[in-house]
Amino acid sequence: MSILRRWSMLLAALSLTAACAPASRDDVTVRPDELAAFVDSLIPAEMAREGIPGAGFAFVQDGRVILMRGYGLADIEHGRRVVPDSTIWRVGSISKVFTATAVMQLVDRGRVDLDAPVDRYVRRVDIPATYPDPVTVRELLDHTAGFDEIRPGTQASTADSVLSLAAFLQGRLVRVRPPGRVIAYSTYGMTLAGEMVEEVAGVSYEDYLARNIWTPLGMERACITVPPQWQDDVARGYEVDGDSVVPQAWEWYHTTPASSVNATVADMTRFLLAHLGKGAIGRVRILSAHAEREMQRQQITMDPAIPGYAIGFNEDFVGKLRVIEHGGNVAGFSALMVLVPEANAGFFVVNHFEGSGLRDVVKWVVLQRYFPRARERRPVPTPPRADHVHADRFAGRYIPLTSCFSCQPIRAGSLLTATANPDGTLGFAGGRWVAVDSLRFVHDDGSGSIVFRADSAGTIQYLFAGGFWSWQKIPDD
Repeated sequence: MSILRRWSMLLAALSLTAACAPASRDDVTVRPDELAAFVDSLIPAEMAREGIPGAGFAFVQDGRVILMRGYGLADIEHGRRVVPDSTIWRVGSISKVFTATAVMQLVDRGRVDLDAPVDRYVRRVDIPATYPDPVTVRELLDHTAGFDEIRPGTQASTADSVLSLAAFLQGRLVRVRPPGRVIAYSTYGMTLAGEMVEEVAGVSYEDYLARNIWTPLGMERACITVPPQWQDDVARGYEVDGDSVVPQAWEWYHTTPASSVNATVADMTRFLLAHLGKGAIGRVRILSAHAEREMQRQQITMDPAIPGYAIGFNEDFVGKLRVIEHGGNVAGFSALMVLVPEANAGFFVVNHFEGSGLRDVVKWVVLQRYFPRARERRPVPTPPRADHVHADRFAGRYIPLTSCFSCQPIRAGSLLTATANPDGTLGFAGGRWVAVDSLRFVHDDGSGSIVFRADSAGTIQYLFAGGFWSWQKIPDD
């Protein structure tokens, strides 16, 4: 989803929250009956608004499942309803969190050093020595490795044509930034992390997850390759085309560790509970408490005013509440997992339609309804004199750092434009931004910040909104 659309969804969510938020409470304990009544109203209404056939939701807190829900149909043609503990969904890029968890298990066991060069462990794939500093394991997991996002080419046409991780990565790792300096969300980095898991553990990526994460946690239907006996429980992917809902073909990815995990809503509650339980559910431990703390700790941010990355999770600040999360999109599906560490709570939402706004509405409304700190706003400064800001310095076109910069010509994602307003504020992503200082701006409703970075000559080079959201300024034609 583009940031412009995400921001519009956020504003809609904030409006809905203001209309329905209960009085502020001293704690953040969520009551199952009240939550059920709320989401049973919210989610079907959003599904109807977007025309979404089916969805699932779960909320966990303090070591237990507070609520699981299925809504609508998993398969329109066969009339199969969504069942939380049996309907298998594609969770897309949430796969990256499973990969990061697997790597941290190997760190826990003394088989991998987080700050060692990746090429200490990976022998089947050549990592170019483009820069003096090698790429470290940590940099794969916090998205600062600096690999290019080369597209197209990550998808296979059939299950049988999916390449091994090593065969896919060989010759496709292009380093376009020095490591450890700039957050740039990386499918290639996480795929390389999966290759490292295979080489260190000596088993396939899927076998490793099954033996070390899914089976121990009781994630009974988590998989990459869906076995024949579960095929009738797989949600079918759908997209909207005009007034029609159209079935989607299954997408196969060479980038399996970044893209290809499938799971039920019930399975995902087990994964959430383990990460909220300091790496364990009851007596079943998949990570040490130390490793879990490291996964959840901020590893890097491009500025203290904006969210950054933990290990495998991206951060977000909702009001003054810190959450760690990861979303996923594949053809026909959209998913999001959110953890609120300070409240020992989290939730998972999944539905049809890639890039659907439902998950964003659910996230913002649930957080702001039940977590008072999420409703707090940052102070908005009085706009300084326009001649003091020099807003035209920031005006121009920006492309996401997930573009392919080594492609000729550059294959850019959604291009966004920043405009200089006459009063010295900036227009960006549908919002108005007020200067805080020479490189930082806050949204005029206090809901977020954007930060610019200049090169040694003072020319604006990057724009960051936090976590995944990073852009590079491109010259005017």
